[in-house]
Amino acid sequence: MSKKQKLPIRIVIADDHQIFREGFKLLLNNQPELLLVGEADNGKSLLKLIEETLPDIAFVDIKMPEMDGIEACKIIKTQMFETKVIALTMFNEDYLIIEMLEAGAYGYLLKNTNRDELLNAAKAVQEGKNYYCSSTSNKLVKLIATNRFHPHRQLKANKLSVRETEILKMVCEQMTNKEIGEKLGISNRTVESYRETLLQKTASKNAIGLVVYAIRNGIFKI
Repeated sequence: MSKKQKLPIRIVIADDHQIFREGFKLLLNNQPELLLVGEADNGKSLLKLIEETLPDIAFVDIKMPEMDGIEACKIIKTQMFETKVIALTMFNEDYLIIEMLEAGAYGYLLKNTNRDELLNAAKAVQEGKNYYCSSTSNKLVKLIATNRFHPHRQLKANKLSVRETEILKMVCEQMTNKEIGEKLGISNRTVESYRETLLQKTASKNAIGLVVYAIRNGIFKI
């Protein structure tokens, strides 16, 4: 087990309501696997906090003053290295889900989440997977099915090689680079190279785009 795996997952919370941040802290009681290293009340403060603390995961509200969670997520995705974003919000409207996921969020939770789901989401995202609460998952399936969540142009599936298609299916199954590498007998670096190639060939910005591409081209079925 690596050193990083042994340590607790370092997290920050961004929400403009202090009462919610206090409630969030209560959810972390008796959770040795999660370590809160900071909190912010708006998007700009969150960016500064991440620069100072370098957390693994940022739980981010969507509607905040000065800079909202969507804009903050875009900046974190492009500039904040390893920090991954999980939306933690009271809003479950279709357009907000789409905008947050397109901005690069790895997960989407509603504020009525519980302690177990909070931990499960953090663990999944820390491993490079995506995590959505059941309500958001159902909405996401409908958005894809009705063609409302398809931010990238559709390309023909035959542009992918057999190995690329194989790895794309594993990505859709939320397998980590390490799991894919072990199953195929290739290195993590090779898997990362395949992922980058898949992003380029499918014109996708992130794993969500890959899943959308795979579903629309019949490569993966939910």
